[in-house]
Amino acid sequence: MGVHDPEATAPYAARPVDAALEDAFGVERPLVVVAGERLAGTSRAVHRALRRMLGDRLLVPITEPHAADLADVLRRARTVADRSGPVVVLADDAPPALLDQVGAEVVEGLGTRVRLVLTTRRVFLDAHLAAPTRALLESALVEVPTDDDGPIGERVRPVDRARAVLEPDGRPSPALAVLRTVVDWERLGVGLPLTPRLLVDLAAVHLDGPGARRPRRRALRRATRHLLRPHQGGLRVLRVARRAGGEHLVADRLFSHLADRDPAGWTVSEGFAGALWHHLAPAERARVARVALARGDDQVALWLATQVPPDDLEPEALYRLGVALAARSAAHTPEPGRWDGGALRWLAAALDRADPDLVRRAHRQILLLEARRELREHRATLPHARTPGDDRDTPSPHGAAAP
Repeated sequence: MGVHDPEATAPYAARPVDAALEDAFGVERPLVVVAGERLAGTSRAVHRALRRMLGDRLLVPITEPHAADLADVLRRARTVADRSGPVVVLADDAPPALLDQVGAEVVEGLGTRVRLVLTTRRVFLDAHLAAPTRALLESALVEVPTDDDGPIGERVRPVDRARAVLEPDGRPSPALAVLRTVVDWERLGVGLPLTPRLLVDLAAVHLDGPGARRPRRRALRRATRHLLRPHQGGLRVLRVARRAGGEHLVADRLFSHLADRDPAGWTVSEGFAGALWHHLAPAERARVARVALARGDDQVALWLATQVPPDDLEPEALYRLGVALAARSAAHTPEPGRWDGGALRWLAAALDRADPDLVRRAHRQILLLEARRELREHRATLPHARTPGDDRDTPSPHGAAAP
């Protein structure tokens, strides 16, 4: 659960949300959603309330929430319940890709035998979820209030030590680039194992910037080994897990927030998406693009969906990609309308299998794009009328008078 004291031997700091959590777990609520800011102690509070109120139930954890098929997990949980008694299915820090799977059919399959508990962040609930899904989640919501003194997790000593390693002198280091790569890989739910070699191939993009020099591969390998050592109060920033029969690097949840570029901890960089594209097959690109759309990272999804056949994506995803590309086209000042044709192709592909509401929305977007293209072509054909002000000498970029 991301709790570093699973036996609850350390003193527990009481939280205002404790009573609400015990009430939620004490009654027969098949679905409980607990939302809190990162490092607010949400996992610890849920862990304590579950032990107190449902300590006799079996726990079925969703260990990889970014890639999990919720319907399949619940089917297996029902099999366990038939054999061993009531179970609690738990996803800690559930991302939008998992939240988006909570539909009416899922909730109808829950009950006293199988209960579902999700911890997540408020910002994830505000992502691009379907309206019925958001309504279901909100109806089962318990919110963890923010501590006036800041998140509890920010005040623990190992986090301070790790921050000093990642940003010495307040500047990003190869170690921070390595951590950001691991965290972005997790947030996009990439199904492939992240090996040390692949990590080094991708990490340099996180140190790109004006005047920045890319670190050598040797420095990135050294930083990776450093973060794998148990030196942060006995904890490792990175650890080695197993996926698809091979090594897979993951970040310890206590430190993963240190990779964030802003307090919301939200956006995956487009540079990383562009580098990742070369390592994924089309089917995996389509799956990861869906996760990016669920996170609200539409520009990242555009990168990943390049050369993905439209048949591999759902109509809603195709529509979202068309809208995102149209917005990018409108904002591209050097060559306005550069990507309008691509946006029209995404929108047209969305029409084939869409429901009536999506068809209407896609048609409106297509008409707007066509009107914009016609206006641009009309302006290009208008003659330019000279004015008296054009006859005055004006400085040119090269210092000579303009003709």
